[in-house]
Amino acid sequence: MRISLPTSHGFLVDLGTEWVVDEIDPAASEQLGIYIRSVAHGVYLNVRRQSAGQQPLTPDGMLALLREQNWASAPFDEWSATESGLIIIGGTFETVDMNGEVVIEVFITDGKSVANFVAPAERNVARAVTPLVQALAKTVVFEAHETP
Repeated sequence: MRISLPTSHGFLVDLGTEWVVDEIDPAASEQLGIYIRSVAHGVYLNVRRQSAGQQPLTPDGMLALLREQNWASAPFDEWSATESGLIIIGGTFETVDMNGEVVIEVFITDGKSVANFVAPAERNVARAVTPLVQALAKTVVFEAHETP
């Protein structure tokens, strides 16, 4: 199932049968994006638009953006992919005060916009859900929105 995020986020994802949308207040989703849940693993993934800050929208820039995230460690399993003009960079981080959970973080760009996926999970569940997150990232389609 292909869904469009709220206009402020400007992209679509295809949930397939692996993910379902969690209900969220529409006003909140304009700010926070959407939350989807893995059917198989129960992991919630926040899907939203992201600023790249000072980083260029290149493979090296997205890797630098991933590495500058303020988690408790550097990513311990960085990975990357390119698909249909997308640059996809992800990794898993240690956390603090999250009951031993780790965080999967992914950045996707088409060279113009950036999408961000974030999911906290127990370490063994994170390993199991990462291929599903990687597959989902490859379905991102950025929409062209006119600016006023």
